[in-house]
Amino acid sequence: MAVYHEPVLLKESIDLLVTDSNGTYIDATFGGGGHTREILSRLGKDGRVLAFDVDDNSRRIADELSSEDGRLSFVPQNFSHLKEFGKESGLDSSAGILFDLGVSSYQLDNEEGFSYRRDERLDMRLDKKLDISAYEVVNSYQADELADMFFKFGEEPRSRVLARAIVKARGKNRIETTAQLAEIVAHVCGRSDKTLSRIFQALRIEVNGELDSLSAGLDGAVDLVSRGGRIAVISYHSLEDRIVKEKFKFEAATCVCPPEAIICTCGKKARVRILTRKPIAPGETEIRANRRARSAKLRVAEKTI
Repeated sequence: MAVYHEPVLLKESIDLLVTDSNGTYIDATFGGGGHTREILSRLGKDGRVLAFDVDDNSRRIADELSSEDGRLSFVPQNFSHLKEFGKESGLDSSAGILFDLGVSSYQLDNEEGFSYRRDERLDMRLDKKLDISAYEVVNSYQADELADMFFKFGEEPRSRVLARAIVKARGKNRIETTAQLAEIVAHVCGRSDKTLSRIFQALRIEVNGELDSLSAGLDGAVDLVSRGGRIAVISYHSLEDRIVKEKFKFEAATCVCPPEAIICTCGKKARVRILTRKPIAPGETEIRANRRARSAKLRVAEKTI
């Protein structure tokens, strides 16, 4: 079976994640299955992997893999539903949960409406059941909403100029395709791959509600993972990494009272221990082999109670 996605920080993440060869692990972002395959290779006959994803191609890959290895089960849900899944399925706990955020190389290169490198109808939905695609965002958001999105999620300094240019262009003709949008971006912000990537990434984050999903997914993971189990998160965007860092920091804290409090009254207990004082980044060899790994950061925490 062909692997369409080169997994990032594969050895580093799975080395830290898998501590029980007979445990139940969750790959919250199955994608092309690269991390799941490595987890399965570390497990004994009683170990298992639950793989979450909403992408149809991921489902197909998982079905093929599970037909070869019965220890894998596919869950066609977004990882934001981890907590609900645990309750509904009767899964009491997991030995470890992995998040590899963003989209896979296959999706960027082949799925419709994700890439500025091809001329396709704007889409960017990871889950095709979502009501709003990139087309609706680009053609219906007000200028202020577009500007805030490009600035917050894409860190684009010319976000307001770009937003006004989009509104002006769509006033003449609807912006239907990735190529049309890329041309507007190039005219306002420059034609560099870095700039185009940031703008398209911002749009993808908005369409899929990725940051809200991440917060909910991390909440569910901390609840679901067993004592001694681990949560490993690979992020590619500063906002994602900040959410992970702050979540782990909060869960590792023993007090969240305001600084002026004389004594602790919050009663908070630390639920995790942070294993990565600084995030783990890919080495030069991996970055040379896979340029999409260059911005990756791995953070890992261990459940303590």
